Amino acid sequence: MQCIINGDSFKFSKELNIQELIQEMGLDENRIIVEHNEELIQRQQFPVQVVRDQDCLELLEFVGGG
Repeated sequence: MQCIINGDSFKFSKELNIQELIQEMGLDENRIIVEHNEELIQRQQFPVQVVRDQDCLELLEFVGGG
């Protein structure tokens, strides 16, 4: 499966749900906002929302600072 994440092409061996994809990328799902095919996804939907071939995602990570 190939998808576009933040404008870059990524390949995965199979379809993943959003939670699995975030884990594969080594990100903290508690600090991520996800837009999947131009639709904002609620965090409780991460385990059930499947990412398919040619889907587009935007992953935004909150970073603290001062």
